[in-house]
Amino acid sequence: MSQVNTPVAIDNDGSAVLERNVEPSKQLAHTVAEAVELYDVDRTAAHIAEGGYSRVALQFPDELLADSTLVSAALQERTEARVFILADTSYGSCCVDEVAAEHYAADAVVHYGRTCLSLTTRLPVVYVFGRDAVDVADLCAQCESELQGSRVLLVSDVQYAHALEDIGKALRGICKEVAVSRIAVQDCAYVPGAEDAAEPGRLWELEHPIGEYTMLYVGEESLTLTNLLVTQRCQSAFSYAPQTRTLRAESARVNRHLSRRYHMVQRARDANVVGIVVGTLAAVRYQSVVDALKQLIRRAGKKFYVFVVGKLNVAKLANFPEIEAYVLVACPENSLVDSKDFYQPVVTPYELLLALSRSHEWTGDYITDFHAFLNELDQRTDDDVGDEEDVPHFSLVTGTLRQARRYNDPRASSSRDVTVQSGSTEIAQYMGSAGAEHLLARAFRGLGHDDQEGEDSEPMLAVDGLSGIASKYTHETK
Repeated sequence: MSQVNTPVAIDNDGSAVLERNVEPSKQLAHTVAEAVELYDVDRTAAHIAEGGYSRVALQFPDELLADSTLVSAALQERTEARVFILADTSYGSCCVDEVAAEHYAADAVVHYGRTCLSLTTRLPVVYVFGRDAVDVADLCAQCESELQGSRVLLVSDVQYAHALEDIGKALRGICKEVAVSRIAVQDCAYVPGAEDAAEPGRLWELEHPIGEYTMLYVGEESLTLTNLLVTQRCQSAFSYAPQTRTLRAESARVNRHLSRRYHMVQRARDANVVGIVVGTLAAVRYQSVVDALKQLIRRAGKKFYVFVVGKLNVAKLANFPEIEAYVLVACPENSLVDSKDFYQPVVTPYELLLALSRSHEWTGDYITDFHAFLNELDQRTDDDVGDEEDVPHFSLVTGTLRQARRYNDPRASSSRDVTVQSGSTEIAQYMGSAGAEHLLARAFRGLGHDDQEGEDSEPMLAVDGLSGIASKYTHETK
């Protein structure tokens, strides 16, 4: 079991929440005029009018909530649509929260700030990235010694996308070649199902294999950077942080990250009970991925449980100690969870596929996109998944041979059915139940289950319990 760096309060009186100091979000716009410029209000209003939308949800991340009322007021003046603000998202703020928007019968969503650019399924989306400043001269001065004569793939976080063309022009005097990426929905709305609709995502055109390019990322350290580093096999990578004006080599960081992920893949291979955690309800084909994972785990002879827990944290997953590994179905950015603080490893669907595959070796290629994962899974055969029957495998985590517990094999489960008994009376029989096995292994299994063997308990009539609330029951005197 991994060590938790900080204490995790699984059960408390709630005082920590009441006493927590919350930093207010910083207000970037102080007047309506500033909000109109910073948040592209005129362009947004034009898209709303063009689409004929009457109820529009404005989705803001926590760090931009301070400006939300100004933006809402400005849009209300410029359109006939009724607008309302979505503050607390169900999952990550980078994903479009279609579920919350549909609760208010919205027919369109305006998404502000950082985004994972995942495809939505039902509602049209207008993206407003923002336009954070970049010192192009300082960036080029720091890159001159590192990128002189190199082929460069220039990418950025979404709020710096507006400056990429200017940065690319400046770098062409230093580098051998500069390929500038672009975001397809930067200036247009995304309408699911529409013909010739631009789909969210980063696009670039390369004249040579991507392995011959050096990636230059403009933006602060974020999940976007992590996702690009592990999925794009460039020969090297650098990041430039406009806020601190620092250039950093990222190659060593990528190697450390991949080493940690490989360790989690090995721990997932040793797991007999896997939890499928649904971390998005908006991304296209998430349900197909969940169904495919069920089939994959079932073919491997392992047990699975499906969880929908909203925003992921240590305390939520710690409630299920019988789960030995989790696979997170989320957008490409939120799926790469650093699970060092979690009790059990949290892997991506592709990592679980690697863990359960007998013949496929990890080459360092990485897949976080749902479409690419499902295509990869279609190429595998049933014989390629799971360990051979009754043949133990060598665990790279423990350094020992491990015999897998096959939950979905009728021949294996017939002799290992778990029977829960109280005294001499059989209560229930669980066919291949991981939860029941874990219950039997516990020292305390609940009231009425820990009587000494052979000792019969007298039956009791049901009686009325306490009534009221915990601070004052009805039978208590004043």
